[in-house]
Amino acid sequence: MAVIVASNLPQTSNPSTIKKPNKSYSHCCVTPILPCSKFITIAGQTGLRDDGSSAPDIVTQAKDACNALHECLKSVGATERDIIHVRHYVVKESGDVQNDKKPVVLRGWNEVWMEYMEREAGGHKPPGTAFGVASLAASGLLYEVEVLVIVHN
Repeated sequence: MAVIVASNLPQTSNPSTIKKPNKSYSHCCVTPILPCSKFITIAGQTGLRDDGSSAPDIVTQAKDACNALHECLKSVGATERDIIHVRHYVVKESGDVQNDKKPVVLRGWNEVWMEYMEREAGGHKPPGTAFGVASLAASGLLYEVEVLVIVHN
């Protein structure tokens, strides 16, 4: 269900099809850009499940994060083709000794992202940045993706 913007102020929302965020933020925000476009920010999406668990590996977590991102985009009337910037956050020291030796861009999530964007956006490659981080919001999380979107009416 698309968010209908009734004012010029940013409107936040949370898709009912993914895990609810904690009380300090919303998953999505639509900001009208007058007269006919919307700037949309999507909070970082992870593989965190409703029960607080996540897959033990980064590849599965990246797939789950992409699924959550897709639900967020759909909920605000956007598609992956509307993404104008992406940020990937990867935990540097995950406990997987072999994987931790690799640069963060070579740990499997990048292939998941490229396959996802090929499938959902015809290979659209928006500008992006990958960050190696000490930790994410919950223990066990290894990957998070955050996007900026513009939709033209």
